[in-house]
Amino acid sequence: MSPTNSDIEWPQVALRFVDELYAKIPPELRLSQDFLDQYPPGSDVRAAVAACGLLSKDEMEITNPEYDSVSLLRRIKDKEVTAVQVARAFCKRAAVAQQLLHCLTDFFMEVALRRAQELDDHYNTTGELVGPLHGLPIDMKDHMMVKGTKSSGGFVCDYLHPPASYHGITAQILYDAGAVFFVKTNQPQSIMHLETYSFFGQTLNPYNTALTSGGSSGGCSALVAFGGSTLGIGSDIGGSLRSPSNACGLWTLKPTCSRLPTGHGYIPMPGADSISGTFGPICRSLRDINLFFSVVLDTKPWLKAPEVVPIPWEIPASPSWSGTNGRLRVGVMWHDEVVLPQPPVRRALKTFADALKGIDDIEVVDYKPFKHHKASALAHELYFTDGGARIRSKAAETGEPILPLTEWVITYPSVKDHTMHEHWELAVEREVLRAEYLEYFNAQNVDVVLCPAGAGPAPELGTCKYWAYTNVWNFVDYPAAVFPTGLLCDPALDKTDGPREYMSEADEYNAKCYSDRPETFKGAPLCLQLVGKRYKEELLMRALEEISEALPLQNLASHQASC
Repeated sequence: MSPTNSDIEWPQVALRFVDELYAKIPPELRLSQDFLDQYPPGSDVRAAVAACGLLSKDEMEITNPEYDSVSLLRRIKDKEVTAVQVARAFCKRAAVAQQLLHCLTDFFMEVALRRAQELDDHYNTTGELVGPLHGLPIDMKDHMMVKGTKSSGGFVCDYLHPPASYHGITAQILYDAGAVFFVKTNQPQSIMHLETYSFFGQTLNPYNTALTSGGSSGGCSALVAFGGSTLGIGSDIGGSLRSPSNACGLWTLKPTCSRLPTGHGYIPMPGADSISGTFGPICRSLRDINLFFSVVLDTKPWLKAPEVVPIPWEIPASPSWSGTNGRLRVGVMWHDEVVLPQPPVRRALKTFADALKGIDDIEVVDYKPFKHHKASALAHELYFTDGGARIRSKAAETGEPILPLTEWVITYPSVKDHTMHEHWELAVEREVLRAEYLEYFNAQNVDVVLCPAGAGPAPELGTCKYWAYTNVWNFVDYPAAVFPTGLLCDPALDKTDGPREYMSEADEYNAKCYSDRPETFKGAPLCLQLVGKRYKEELLMRALEEISEALPLQNLASHQASC
């Protein structure tokens, strides 16, 4: 039977796939409208999972957001809990998260439970775990290839194609290590927002549903922050791992491109690799980052994925740092000379930098930015060398409207359709600036750069229009981690700025986003970013381990270590 217009035209086609997703949530896990009405826009919904009563006491304990993947895996190994119990608990919590936050694109509880039962049977029969991720529920971003699921670029037309018949490289590595796939997470239309809004809905921040969960891996960050997962796999080409982690108070590492495989997934603009993207984790702890990278790189993925460089994962015990007497030398970038961070971020950065100055083995110096405005603008131009034509054509296939942030990003001042010769000239300009930046970075004699992870905490929905605190590091292809400070926005402490001279139009816009409604951001988590040198992810992790001694969350880390 040939498809009817309602099968392929907007909005019926979108409504059909949204209804199919809702139908996958078992009736006994659906929240009533009366319950949902208790959480109007601007609510902190993290306690809703307890209030709804759908999870048992044991399931609430299994999915407690205070625990990370490492502690959960230890409990499975010690037979305190089974893989089935863990899968059921996280599926139920993810179902609640979806109804409050619109963070999913697929939900397959029965598949997850069958997989978990197979893992339990294997463990009970052989006494051996399948692998280092045995029984761990892992969520995957929508564009990633997972057997039996569909993938998209955030456009409904992609869902007209059949589901994948096999796992992508990353998914297969995780599956072979014992992972349990149970959901796929939402991403924005075109995947090119630092928020998350697609035909599946607008993903909200569990701390405050008036704020974004970040993007483009914002479905993942919302789910992990809500407790519906301990480890999600996202991607990053302009901040898409770091923006969501920053918004939701989580940990991530965007590696240098080619450290990890990215093949066998949806490619939004095939062949457009002027700025490359990478996969990475969104999780609850530094050791969860290490878990993910060690599991993936221990399989030697460069033997299957030609883009991956053959560098094993090895964190040095005693690195040689650049500071006085061999100390770790941290450069603090207070702002990028284009946009001054909002008051809460400035407070978090100063508080943390001051704390680092009190650690004998750390040397703290100022780091002055180098041509960040030019690098960010050139990155935007290189993202869309066709002027956004492919994105518009994807939407046009079904008549899907172009969303405001999609329109904004493809009409950025530097974006235009280029001839082949203009494209070549852009590539030359890119390489010249990268070389200049490398020379400058080396001359600063810093091991890592501590800086904001965004121009503010989680922005209000629909307002995130400044990428340079993240996409500059994509442009130069330096690894960058985001981590929670343990501090929260507090308008009583984070006073709005008085009259000042703005550095740019973007600076004025960003300042007003906070000063017009400071109370909106109360309680939002505050994170920071740590940047290292290309292909030196392990040194960056070692540096992050050293500076994390100053974090207010040290007590939580100690609690996790004892689990």
